[in-house]
Amino acid sequence: MTVTPPEKTEKSKTPKEGADTGAGGEMGPDGRMFILTGTALVAAAAVGGLVMRRRNATRG
Repeated sequence: MTVTPPEKTEKSKTPKEGADTGAGGEMGPDGRMFILTGTALVAAAAVGGLVMRRRNATRG
């Protein structure tokens, strides 16, 4: 014997417009700014390390 669920009297309501979640890209830095800043810091540290190594090697 198969039992069917009772009919729903209420239909789900889907909003016609999207939810307001904030200003998006217009407010503050996005992820690209953090990636570029981090890349610049790593590059500066690498260059600084090479310069320090070269100066230390020539004193020998």
